[in-house]
Amino acid sequence: MLPLHAKVALSEEASPDAARAEAFKRIREVVTREYAVVWRFLRRLGVPPNDVDDATQIALARALARSEVIAPGCERSYLMRAAYHLSFECRRATRRSLERAADVDVDQLAARESTPDAELQRQRDRELLDQALDRLPTELRAVLTLFELEGMTFTEIASVLEIPRGTVASRLRRARGEFKRAVSRLRKGISPWS
Repeated sequence: MLPLHAKVALSEEASPDAARAEAFKRIREVVTREYAVVWRFLRRLGVPPNDVDDATQIALARALARSEVIAPGCERSYLMRAAYHLSFECRRATRRSLERAADVDVDQLAARESTPDAELQRQRDRELLDQALDRLPTELRAVLTLFELEGMTFTEIASVLEIPRGTVASRLRRARGEFKRAVSRLRKGISPWS
C-alpha cells in the first residue's frame, strides 16, 4: 500500500496527462460538430473549391494541436478565428478564377430529394452568392458570412475576428449594402469595375 504523500504525488503527475487528454477529447468533439461550419466559412471567404477540404483539415488540426490552451466554451470561436486567418494564407498561395462553382457542396449533400430544375437553381444561387461575396473586401465578407450564413452573434464574431463588437455592427451594415449592390449588378450583367 502506498503512503498518502506518494498517492498525492502520483495523482499530481497523472493530472497533466489527464487534463491534456480531456482537453483533446473536448476539442475533438467540437471539431466533429463544427466541421461543416468551418468548411462553409472557408468556402465563403474565398478559399478555392479545390483547396477548401485541405484548408478545413488544417484549421481543425491547428485547433487540436492547441487543445490545452483553448478555454472551455471558446472552442468554436477559436476554430473560426483559425479558419479566418487560414483563408488569407490560402488566397495568398492560390489565385482564384471568377468561375469557382464547386462540383459538390456541403449544402448539396444535405439536400435529400430534388428535381433537376431545383438543383440547377440552387447551383446558380450558390454561384451568385460566391460571386457577390467575392466582390466584398475580406473583412466585410467575414462578418457577413459569420452573421448571416453561420448565425453567430456579434459577440462571437468579435471574438473570432478579434475586433470590437461595435466594429462588427458597422461592418455588417456596410457588408449588407455592398452585397446587395453586388447582387444587383451581377443580375444586370454589369461589370464589377464599371
